[in-house]
Amino acid sequence: MIDARKLWWQRLRAEGKKRARYLRYMLNDHLLVGLIIVLSGVAVTYKRWVETLPDSFPYAAIAAVAFGWAAAAGTVRTLFREADTVFLLAAEWQLRPYIRRAFLFSAMWHVYGLCLLLLLAGPLHSRFSSVPWPLFLLGLVGLKFWNLWAAWKGSYIAEPSFHRQSALARFGLATLAVYFWLAEAPWLFLVTIVALMVALSIYLARLTKDKMWKWDRLIAEEQRAARAFYRLANLFTDVPEWKEEAKRRRWLDPLLRLIPYGQGNAFFYLYVRTFLRAGGYAGLYIRLTMIGSVLLVVVDHEYAQAAILFLFLYATAIQLSVLPSRHRYLLWTQLYPLPRTQPAAAAIRLFSILLIGQNTVFHLVLFAVSPHFLWLVTWVGGIVWGVWTAKRYVRPRHERKAGR
Repeated sequence: MIDARKLWWQRLRAEGKKRARYLRYMLNDHLLVGLIIVLSGVAVTYKRWVETLPDSFPYAAIAAVAFGWAAAAGTVRTLFREADTVFLLAAEWQLRPYIRRAFLFSAMWHVYGLCLLLLLAGPLHSRFSSVPWPLFLLGLVGLKFWNLWAAWKGSYIAEPSFHRQSALARFGLATLAVYFWLAEAPWLFLVTIVALMVALSIYLARLTKDKMWKWDRLIAEEQRAARAFYRLANLFTDVPEWKEEAKRRRWLDPLLRLIPYGQGNAFFYLYVRTFLRAGGYAGLYIRLTMIGSVLLVVVDHEYAQAAILFLFLYATAIQLSVLPSRHRYLLWTQLYPLPRTQPAAAAIRLFSILLIGQNTVFHLVLFAVSPHFLWLVTWVGGIVWGVWTAKRYVRPRHERKAGR
């Protein structure tokens, strides 16, 4: 006899300890201080921007898409493992208390995300909507619970087409419900949406009656959710659970041909190839550059813009610093008759180039938005900052530990 309640709390505590161990590295003091400074500047600018918007701003449509997606996205985190298909499959009927707790935990976690999204939209909502925010949040929570229930019912169905259609239908219903509510449409429209949701609930209940869970799909979804967290944590520290295959990107091969052939460029070539093809490093670099550029356009205070610039250079160096350590356990890199200092020199060289390039992009944006003499100073300072952070943080991790 399996104690489903005890099993759930054991799994939850184990997962919590694992996440907490990685969060210590992700939320370090330097990054938190920088984020607080940047978010404070963005909040002030955001509030001023809201005050300048015309009364014709389509808040209802934009909020409907954003909150509709937030309400419809996500699944129930079951914390199931691959071995459960052997040890728990026969005891599926005993796991109802386990699933109820998993459902409530997932719902509370998603509701927390809805609260953050509503907090972000607070200035817009208070100006363009007459719906009280506590009542609006209560309605969103109801939508989220219904969407999670419908998504869980989908775990009884194996066909991928069913899940795509279900996700599209749930997103459409949630978006229309939020839009009709915020646009103060006649109640008949909202009643129609509720009737469609009830009809879909009855259909799902009858469709999944007497069916068994699709364990392979549940475990695959759980692994997908875990990989998303591990991928983020791997940017800050070593994550043994994180595994990713390299992706061939032929259209980037011309960049590799720019590196001269020779022993002196062996590790530099390896790191550039890794940056372009593995670990999502190139995508991360591009996203950080784009987000930083958008913030530089949105924030209109010179010193806040300078703080954003240096923070994103620092964040890029920190999050890419694990790249050289991907190859630390490979035997063939240790067999090369090359100086032992070459890996660190190659890493510093690559990331100095990346940070200087990012710094240049940021300043091109600043010069285009608001030309100012200060940007010449920060451009030089950004180059110095980029080279310093590369030397300070971007080295193979095992060399950093050895030097302590």
